[in-house]
Amino acid sequence: MSPARGGAVAGGHPRTVEAGLHAFALGGNAVDAAVAAKLMACVAEPLLTGLAGGGLALVRVGGTTRILDGFSNVPGLAATRPAPAPREVVVDFGPDTQIFHFGAGSVAVPALAETIWALHAAHGRVPLPLLAAPAVAAAREGVAQSVGLTRSARLLAPILRTDATLDGLFFEDGEARPGHRYRLPALGDTIERLAAEGPGFLRDGEGAADVLATADGRLTPADLAAYRPVWRAPLTARWRDATLFVPGPPSQAGLQLLRTLEALAAEGPLPADPRGVAHLRRLARAMAANEAAKGADFQARLFEPGFPAAWLAATPSGFTTHLSTVDAEGGAVGFTGSLGETAGLIAPRTGLILNNFLGEADVYPPAARLAAGDRLMTMCCPTLLERPDGLLVLGSGGSSRIRSALLHGIVYTVDHGLPPAEMVEAPRAHFEDGVLRYETVQRPADHADIAADFPGAIPFDAPGLFFGGLHVAGVGPAGFLGAGDHRRSGEFGVR
Repeated sequence: MSPARGGAVAGGHPRTVEAGLHAFALGGNAVDAAVAAKLMACVAEPLLTGLAGGGLALVRVGGTTRILDGFSNVPGLAATRPAPAPREVVVDFGPDTQIFHFGAGSVAVPALAETIWALHAAHGRVPLPLLAAPAVAAAREGVAQSVGLTRSARLLAPILRTDATLDGLFFEDGEARPGHRYRLPALGDTIERLAAEGPGFLRDGEGAADVLATADGRLTPADLAAYRPVWRAPLTARWRDATLFVPGPPSQAGLQLLRTLEALAAEGPLPADPRGVAHLRRLARAMAANEAAKGADFQARLFEPGFPAAWLAATPSGFTTHLSTVDAEGGAVGFTGSLGETAGLIAPRTGLILNNFLGEADVYPPAARLAAGDRLMTMCCPTLLERPDGLLVLGSGGSSRIRSALLHGIVYTVDHGLPPAEMVEAPRAHFEDGVLRYETVQRPADHADIAADFPGAIPFDAPGLFFGGLHVAGVGPAGFLGAGDHRRSGEFGVR
């Protein structure tokens, strides 16, 4: 008996979704679709994810859920000279700003090429060169810049415009414009070679030499040779009638998401109106409770054996992109990948845009005292929500806002029954460093009441990149379902 065919894909660019659907047309499963979509995302969303970045994949195959930890390591193994200091930049999100660091001193160990290869080797069905073909063609022929990528380029302009190649790729006459066509032929060659022979040439061959020469910082040949992705068990929890599967360390967001839900449950049922001010207050209080629970030692102890379970038991009860795939056999993949804000560097012979993970305080916090070869932390948090009538895979980009985007998605779906298209567009909020940021779109304009409870609250009057991009795919009683988040040019498709 042949396996059931077809599936659904949600992602951050139409070409990303098309590539995943092409994998289903070839007879592939959810893993094949995720691999094809992720390779295309490296081309169509090149400031948000890339082969020189990292990520986490949640993988459901045969009823078993695992996490493929493909995040980056701290570089510096066998280093022979001091690393240059990263350069500082302030990224302006409009109502709010965030400080990042970039340059050669910010580059962590590239991880995504190894991760894609390992994912396909474990569960792929279609030959990798066939899955990679759409991404290879797109890189060589060119891609029209999406609205979401244009927004990212404008925000990251202080970083990108320090490199002449990146400036020429994403800006025309000094401006980033939707529809601007860029080409990445060297990246196409790299993806084609990766699919044909594996990541060895990026580990210790000419591809590695290209990356090392471009980084010219803490990254060493020993770092590239030593890196491998790791399969891990997920964390699980109940929320109402749903079972949640989220990544544990190196993800900080999985733990924080579960703890926030516990704080939310402690106050009883939610208000009926999911867009009302009372509802916003409840979610904000739960997010604030999570922040308070973290304390000063959360990051320092994240990798400590037994810490995740102990921390959760104490409860009373960037720039990143995500894609979700599901198939007719019950398989599912949520794949969140990142380059940080990029290091502002592109390796010329491989076309790889380098990450700046050492320049993100959430990823490389001083309090954690991480050494060369240690896994960096991440906010990536691909999530599986399983209910009696089906499942949803969801995830988001957005650095520290990832956990808040997921919180809203889970509550809107489970507590309020919003279908995916409404769930991803409904208003969100984020609490961090004692400040509540919230979207006013679709909400009553009771800003005075919010400010009374949360002094210094910052309203966002238009949807934007700040609150992430929640891309969802699933299976329910009526078949495949899902949605892409328009905040980040999200799309959804079914094959």
